[in-house]
Order: sequence, then structure tokens, then C-alpha cells
Amino acid sequence: MSLPSSRRVALPPREAARVAKAAGSARIVQAGHERLIVTYSVRDDVVCVLTPPGEDPAAVLRAARLVLPDHTYEELAIHLGVSAEWPSE
Repeated sequence: MSLPSSRRVALPPREAARVAKAAGSARIVQAGHERLIVTYSVRDDVVCVLTPPGEDPAAVLRAARLVLPDHTYEELAIHLGVSAEWPSE
């Protein structure tokens, strides 16, 4: 999952080490960042979630719904500790 250098996200060294370690054994990788970004690698079945500190998990799920297949979306909801159900309007 290599990105062009102009699109790579620079993380603090400590955070980058934690993300790299988690990426080797986890399907969901979450790290702090200044903006909310959710990416999904179909080939690796890996979700990368970059969030500002204190970001509402519901906001993360709304963004993730645009890029994740259903089973992965549900796993992310469990990881975030929120319901994967859509609110009725």
C-alpha cells in the first residue's frame, strides 16, 4: 500500500512506530492526525483511520461508510465501540 511521496502522511516517530507495528498484525490501524481520513486497501483488507484527538466515533463511521464494505464497516464499529446501525430518519 505505497502512496506517492506527495500523498504520504508524516506522523511523529513514536506514532509511526506504533502504526507500523499494528499494521503488521491488525486489520484496523488507527492513528492521530489533524484531519479525519479513512482509507481501505482491498488487496490487504486493511483499514487506516487517521483522526484528530477526541474525534467523535460516529463521525469516523459516517466517513468510513463511504469507503468500506459492510463486513469491514461492522468490524470498525466494534473497534470504535459504537453501533454500526444507521439512525432512522
